[in-house]
Amino acid sequence: MANCYSQRDLVQLDSELARLEEINSYQILDSSPEQEYDDIALLSAQICNMPMSTVAFIDESRKWHKAKFGLDKDYVPRDFSICSHTICGSEMLIVEDTHQHDVFKHIGIVNNPPFVRFYAGVPLINSNGYALGTLCVVDTKPNSLNDEQVHALQALARQTIALLELRKSLLISQQLQQQVRLHNSKLESLSQTDELTKLYNRRVLDRELSRELKRSQRYGGEFSLLMIDIDNFKKLNDTYGHSVGDVALINIAQLLIRESRDTDFCIRFGGDEFIILMSNTSAQQAENIANRIRTSVDDCAEHLSFLTLSIGIAHVDNFNVTERLIIELADKGLYQAKREGRNKAVLKNSHSLVS
Repeated sequence: MANCYSQRDLVQLDSELARLEEINSYQILDSSPEQEYDDIALLSAQICNMPMSTVAFIDESRKWHKAKFGLDKDYVPRDFSICSHTICGSEMLIVEDTHQHDVFKHIGIVNNPPFVRFYAGVPLINSNGYALGTLCVVDTKPNSLNDEQVHALQALARQTIALLELRKSLLISQQLQQQVRLHNSKLESLSQTDELTKLYNRRVLDRELSRELKRSQRYGGEFSLLMIDIDNFKKLNDTYGHSVGDVALINIAQLLIRESRDTDFCIRFGGDEFIILMSNTSAQQAENIANRIRTSVDDCAEHLSFLTLSIGIAHVDNFNVTERLIIELADKGLYQAKREGRNKAVLKNSHSLVS
């Protein structure tokens, strides 16, 4: 069946959807009580000499009370309240006796508790021109406001809007700060990550090796560093092209992550060389890990174009050394592994070094 909405209905629907979107942008609905809004409700009732007042926001189905004085309900149905009519205009709405009003004498809040007879409400209109809710005072008997009370209630409504705008500014500020933190986190990640393999880069090696050496010098213990080189990698690149070489590097990187521990740092040292920095690792543990990595490459040679790895192991339990000497020690082990036929791991101990 074709819809029977008029152009005016559609415009009103669009306007209401935009108004609801504006309310949601403040993240005010169902928020916890706040003293500033409670104070406005209290002052409104006292200044106007009324038993009840609310700072309320109107959503799809409710008049929800952000603050209330003299009432115990957190919300009432939207069609139950006079405030639902107040937000349709831009001016303060005053009803001195609801029983004498053709529209409001039939409304729920008049014929049910709290049996409203007097109502005065100011629409809370934001800077974009949308009525988000109301600041209202009510009485259970017919009443009126003098000019001073009217002006005071309007001033308090402006203060309510000011609080809302401040709230929104703070939300935007928090969102921007979160975006900045996220952006900085991404930049930090990029600054310490190798783009191709997603392993850590040499900057992380310099930082973490220095930290590990200082920790070990202070507290004792031992650690190991594996320097890993892909055998015949140049030949692979020359034969199959650099794109195949890149795939091999990525696969090797994933293998290193898989075979190392969560506390280890897997680093692309440069070209086809990798380093694994392992804290609290004995010489035997380092050799076992190195040989497990080599075996893992052999096991999946079909996917790695029959590549093998040569590994130099620097085991550090003598801390009268420098970071540079530790790297050189691992490099000596790697060079020996290459010289002795490749596809093997050679251990070197820091006791052989003099800083």
